[in-house]
Amino acid sequence: MTNLIELITNTLDEKKANDIVVIDFKNSNPLVDAFIVCDAPSLRQVQALSTDVEEAIIKAGGKIKIQERQNDASWVLIDAIDVIVHIFITEERERYNLEKLYQDYIDDRVL
Repeated sequence: MTNLIELITNTLDEKKANDIVVIDFKNSNPLVDAFIVCDAPSLRQVQALSTDVEEAIIKAGGKIKIQERQNDASWVLIDAIDVIVHIFITEERERYNLEKLYQDYIDDRVL
């Protein structure tokens, strides 16, 4: 799982995603090991980030269970089995504030 988190966070960082946060559930949730949350200032960048993350996961031999997005989506969700990636447009991230909901699980050591 750590390798998948590193792969995704490195890809997001290289592609200039904003404020990448890992929410670590591995010891508390049987359904998912982690959420990775980030944002971008435009819909175009949100779409580009999601495409780059999906390509990196597949190239590394990983699988994507579900991908929820549309061309004008302001929140893209990528379910990579053990890790869920949330890519928001900046305003939507502030609105939903997943970090506040899961603040006890944020792993500051990853980045």
